[in-house]
Amino acid sequence: MSETRGNETICLKQFISEKDYKEITLLEELCFNKDKTKLKLELDYKIEMAGKSEIGLREINEFMYFIDGNLVSYIGISSFGGSNIAEINGMTHPEYRRKGLFRKLFELAMQECEKREFDKVLLLTDGNSSSGVQFAASVSGEYSFSEYRMKYLTKTPVEKLNVVKLRKASRSDGTEIARQNAIFFNHSDEFQLPSEDLYKTYMIERNETVIGKIMVSYSEHAAFISGFGIMPDSRGNGFGKAALKEALRLINENNIYEVELDVECKNNTALNLYKACGFEELSVMNYYTFNGARHQ
Repeated sequence: MSETRGNETICLKQFISEKDYKEITLLEELCFNKDKTKLKLELDYKIEMAGKSEIGLREINEFMYFIDGNLVSYIGISSFGGSNIAEINGMTHPEYRRKGLFRKLFELAMQECEKREFDKVLLLTDGNSSSGVQFAASVSGEYSFSEYRMKYLTKTPVEKLNVVKLRKASRSDGTEIARQNAIFFNHSDEFQLPSEDLYKTYMIERNETVIGKIMVSYSEHAAFISGFGIMPDSRGNGFGKAALKEALRLINENNIYEVELDVECKNNTALNLYKACGFEELSVMNYYTFNGARHQ
């Protein structure tokens, strides 16, 4: 779906294409070189989902503004992980800022969020981006929390510890994964992970008893850890550290040593765990609740 005005075109899509991926990535790199700030666009996940999509436009997740055929502004909606929450992130080419382009895309994105009746809409911006923070304030965004992006910087392969076992999840684990997501992340315990996420998940076992879970997603040369948690009655025994190291060992077996993850800033226990395992902070992402959302 597109709307054209002279040499300006707004393109709306459910999924991005390989061409979109390249154009968005180029714009992201340009903005980073100018601002030295990070974005959380989830492009690798989105291009993976696009490859499994059916023809048709049921929901709009991608909002792109072109001038003379060049992408100059972009907003994406991300919603996954079992919660009815929309995460909004985007950018505008430095030479086209303060012209209302991003705000136009934002208005369209908010119309889509209203249509889909999300429980919450979160606006994301790098904590060091003054323009991002100012924009969130200008649309009555209310600060909610911050999250560290952390990167594993150790090149030495991790040795096997034999403290816990990581077992690839199967469809029969769906109910247990949903139960743990409800405990760890306040998700609905009725939500079942999509199959593509289910099969990226490992069940953490101790003496053949499931005590937690962890998800590992791969791109070409890197891995991303998410959905990690240890059940409350098994915490405080070093099982979390052992599970994380075992996940890193499995990642290293694929000759991959570039690993990233996100952790909420106020979660000091998790933050200290990741640091102890060789992760360092790369950036801080601020989350703002958009109070214009339907259910706020």
